[in-house]
Amino acid sequence: MNLMDFLLRNKENRGVLATLRQGLIPAKEMRAWPLLAPFGGIGQTPGARAVRTVAGLFASHPQNCFAGNLGDTCREFCNNTDEFPWIMVDNNFAPGPVARKFSWMLAADAEEICGRVARIVLYAKSKGVPVNYAQLEKDLASWPRAREAWARSFWAIGKTDSTEGEAAS
Repeated sequence: MNLMDFLLRNKENRGVLATLRQGLIPAKEMRAWPLLAPFGGIGQTPGARAVRTVAGLFASHPQNCFAGNLGDTCREFCNNTDEFPWIMVDNNFAPGPVARKFSWMLAADAEEICGRVARIVLYAKSKGVPVNYAQLEKDLASWPRAREAWARSFWAIGKTDSTEGEAAS
């Protein structure tokens, strides 16, 4: 069984979800270790942080999808609202609020990315936008290789190919 199978099977188990959310808190992450050990969720490696982050975020926002990457998710914020990636300020293009948040996330190093992604996913929860957690786990474990695929997806003019994030993994 892989991490996504485990998460989907326990989607309604409030006790498991509460324990998994503790994996997002550095001082309490060890409480999630017994559940995440089979998936490599113990330690400070990028893969372990990715497992804990994805499990905790899924427990907070279990609206999963199976296509795209986090760039597509952020682009969906713009498609579902009046927010645009770029706005006009004094006859010049400037990044809009979503683009600023997205750029801030892309600027993260391997130590910072999980915390920044958590803020974006919790924003997705507030907007009712699903997240491709399987792809997110791969992307976080290999950060910063996924950075360009996320950027291409977010700033693309038309519909993006959902395999772009997979190519970066």
